[in-house]
Amino acid sequence: MKSEVFNGQRFWTYFKYDFTQMWRNHMKACIGIGLAGLILYMVYVIFSLLLGNGWSGPGIVARLIVFILAGTALELYQTRTYGYLTDKRKGSAWLMTPASTFEKWLSMMLMTLVIMPVILMLVYLLADFLLAAIDPTVGQSIIVSAGEGFSELANGLVGVNEEYNTTWTLWTFVPMFLIGHVFNFLFFLLCGICFKKNKILNAFIIIFISSLILSAFTSSFAINYYSDLNLHDFAEAEAYLRNTMNTSLWVTGILGVGLAGGVFYRLKTLKH
Repeated sequence: MKSEVFNGQRFWTYFKYDFTQMWRNHMKACIGIGLAGLILYMVYVIFSLLLGNGWSGPGIVARLIVFILAGTALELYQTRTYGYLTDKRKGSAWLMTPASTFEKWLSMMLMTLVIMPVILMLVYLLADFLLAAIDPTVGQSIIVSAGEGFSELANGLVGVNEEYNTTWTLWTFVPMFLIGHVFNFLFFLLCGICFKKNKILNAFIIIFISSLILSAFTSSFAINYYSDLNLHDFAEAEAYLRNTMNTSLWVTGILGVGLAGGVFYRLKTLKH
């Protein structure tokens, strides 16, 4: 007897269907966003030629900025990937798809948090690597520069740890980076399946209101905390920084779990 909550074969069948639909409707846009670096390169070269500066490609800073903007654009795009669920015809057809709510939710999480971000990164970084290999005016690729930068930062942290008897590593910052992006992707996904119209606008309204409330709370807390904090004492300042990072990590993680739960609840209660 098949489980009504999760069945491996049924989930795999639905996941392949979901991936096909995602590829047909949205993966081309994801790849297009990933090619933003190539668009930057062409625009930069054209303007360089028009201004009489000769053939010159964009430097590493400009390409990194566009890479960050491309990631942000993909986060915003999550309001569209499953936004069709609020449409009566398409949403009703999705409800009739033979899979449990949990299986549909799990597939949605994999598409949103793994497949689409990985495709974006592969497309952008591969295009950047090929441009750097073909055109020497571009300089080093982001991958090579990032590798060297991480190596230098890791060596610097080793020196700091030896001098001040601390335990900082690059892995200290990785969870914050990942959980922050997971939170953003889930937030815009939830807005996409909750609002029928003006999905991005409504998302930014929520961000604005939440920022006002959070700023008022954190400002009050910071004033009281800073009054007794001696930042000239390295040990005390380092402990404050670590505690702040850990608190932010836990709060963001809990909110991320809440958003994932909110997505599941929305799918469970979705009706037309």
